[in-house]
Amino acid sequence: MTDFKPKKWPKQARSRASFAAILEGAARLLARRGYETLTTNRIAEEAGVGIATLYEFFPNKEAIVAELTSRLMAKVEANMEEAFAEAVGQEPWPAVAHMISRAVGSMVEDRDVFRVLLRQVPFVPQLPVVMETRAALAALSQRVRIRAAGALDLPMPEEDAWLISEMLYNAILEVAFRDVGEKKRAELTTELARLTYRMAVGCDPESN
Repeated sequence: MTDFKPKKWPKQARSRASFAAILEGAARLLARRGYETLTTNRIAEEAGVGIATLYEFFPNKEAIVAELTSRLMAKVEANMEEAFAEAVGQEPWPAVAHMISRAVGSMVEDRDVFRVLLRQVPFVPQLPVVMETRAALAALSQRVRIRAAGALDLPMPEEDAWLISEMLYNAILEVAFRDVGEKKRAELTTELARLTYRMAVGCDPESN
C-alpha cells in the first residue's frame, strides 16, 4: 500500500527550509513537466537538496505530492473563508460575484500545479484532504444559504445549495484551468457568478 504521509516532520529551521524546498521543487516540476516524469531524484535536484535528505522526510514521490496537495487545499479553504467574511453584509449580487471571483482566483494562483494534481495524478482526487476540502466548501455553501435565506428561491434549500456547490466546484476548475487571457477569464468568472445568482435567486441580478 502506498504511503501518502511524510516519514517525519521538520523541527529545526534548517530542516523546515529543506522540507519546504522539496515541496516547492515538486510544485515547479509538476507545473513544467507534469506528473509522469516526476521522480524523487528530479525533485531533490530541483529543490537543491540531497536525495538522502529527501528520503529523511518522505518515503516516496506520492507522499510529496500528497503533502503539496494538502498545503494548496488549505490555502484554498482559507481564501474562501476570508471571502465569505468579506461578503457578509453585502447585497446578494456583489456578495456572489465576490465569492466566485475569489474562488477562481485562488485556483488561478497555482493553476498549473492544480491542473496537474487534479487532472493527471490518479490518487489525488481520492486523498482525504481533497475530500475534506470539498466537504468544507459544501458546508460553506450551506452557511451562505442560511445567511442569505431571505433572498433565495430554492424549492429544496439544503439539497439545492449542495447541488449548486458541486456544480460550482467543477465550473470553477474549468474557468481557472482554461488557457485564456485575463480578460476572457474575468468575463467567464462574471458569467459564472451571474448563472449562480440566477440559480439561487431565480432571476438575473439586473432584475432586482
